[in-house]
This record gives sequence, C-alpha cells and structure tokens, in this order.
Amino acid sequence: MSAFNINMECFLAPFSQDIDELLYGEESASNEFKEWQSWNACIYDCILKAKELFAKVEDLQAPLVWLLPALEYQGELKHLLANSLKQLFPQHVSHILFYGATGANAMIELVQKNQWKKVNVLAVDATHKANINGEYTYQGVGGALATVIAVKTGWMQQSHELAPSVDFIKHNQLSGIFSNIALNSKKQIDFICAPGNGVNHESDVWLTNLQLLSNLISEHTHYELPNYKLGKIGALEGLVNLYQLTSSPAIVNHYKHALVISQEQSKYQAAASYLWISEEVHN
Repeated sequence: MSAFNINMECFLAPFSQDIDELLYGEESASNEFKEWQSWNACIYDCILKAKELFAKVEDLQAPLVWLLPALEYQGELKHLLANSLKQLFPQHVSHILFYGATGANAMIELVQKNQWKKVNVLAVDATHKANINGEYTYQGVGGALATVIAVKTGWMQQSHELAPSVDFIKHNQLSGIFSNIALNSKKQIDFICAPGNGVNHESDVWLTNLQLLSNLISEHTHYELPNYKLGKIGALEGLVNLYQLTSSPAIVNHYKHALVISQEQSKYQAAASYLWISEEVHN
C-alpha cells in the first residue's frame, strides 16, 4: 500500500499546544517574541526539544524519521545537531532530513520507497510568527511528533522534486518543477497548498510560474496558504500541511488531486502532487 494517513501525537509550538486549534481556530497575531541569539543557541534548544519529544515515542520498533532545520549549507551546524542526536539516540537516527519545511514531502517519498507500514516522525525547528505590525518575530523552537500509517484509501504521493535555490528571485527553480508536473500529470489539480506568507513578497514567487500549470488548474481550484496563519514553522510546516490534508473533512471529502509547494529559508523549493484514490482503484 502506498497511500498514507498522518496522526499528530504531540505538537509543541511556543504559540500553540494544540494542532487543531492552530489550524482551525481563530487567526491571531503574536504580541510576544523571544530574542534571537544565534544558530548555536537554536541548535541547543532543538536538542532539548528532541529529547522531550523522543520520550513520548511509544513504538520504538517502528522506523523513526527526523525532520530538522534546513542546514544543508551550514555544515558545522548540521554535523553538530546530527552528532548530538546520534549520541543521544544511537539506535534511532538512521533517517535524518535537513530540509526544513520541505522535509515532510521527502519523508513521504522515503516511506513509500521502503514500503513501511508505520513510521514515527519527529520534527524540530525554529518558529517565527507575524506580530501586530506584520513583521515576523522569532518565537523559539517548536516540535511535533506524528505517526505515518499506510492505508488502503487516501493520499498517495505521485511525484516529489526538490531543487536547491539560494535565492528565490535569482535562482527560481519552480518553473522547471511546474513544467515537469504539467508535462507528466494527467490529473486536474483541484487543491494547491502554497507557501505564501502575506508579509514577505519574495515568498510568493510561485505565483509568477502558476501559468505553467494552466492546463491542470481552473477557476474551481482551491488555494490554501498556510503561512498566512501558521507563520514560519520550519520542519514542522510540511508535517502540519500533510496532517491538514489527511484530517480536514473539507479537504478529504471535496478534493482528489493536490499539489503541495514548499519553500524554506531561501534554500529549497519543492513540489509534490498527491492523488485521492478509492479502495477499489488502489486494489
């Protein structure tokens, strides 16, 4: 089975302790912020959050995938965090993804490749939320623990592409990603989850390439812009997006083909397409 479902076991963000309240409650701006010190301090907080969440993992026999900050271009920090986790959890660090917000799509690809029936997923990263002035402020480190379970009926990842990009404007890779989707996809897209955040216009670069999908979208296509409401929550973002995709009745009951677009701290751009399939088709 290649379809999946996500259960959020624990969600710990500095501005919310309830994933459903965060997703479906009233939108609120942040009036408080934590002073940003350094990435070294942030990595230390990530380790503490990882220890807290790991203690909540019930089935240690299942594979564990770590979704971590986008540190691919910051070698020393990446090795510091990876080595710390290896020392703390030597038997459970075989699968570490330093892709930030785009990590969840890569995780689904990994789950399907290995044909895992059940997977624990632990995500930690820095979080930012818009204040009353519309400016993003650092909130601290958030974390989430989820389980991914193979199911007969549900979302199945049909494609996943990750393209490194240092600058969204100068090195925009989404045109190539969208062109590949338009060329290879046979399904109309009726739901798009995009990374617009409502504050930084550079995060809306995906809009300029949307015309490349003109044969797959229409006036009936629904758009979801989670960062407008959630802020920037790093590695938690992709996990939260997929949780909403699999748990919201409005999405599950009305949409069949979804496109998930991810961007992370001017480092990665990714897109994944999903298809809602019936049990009969799946079998």
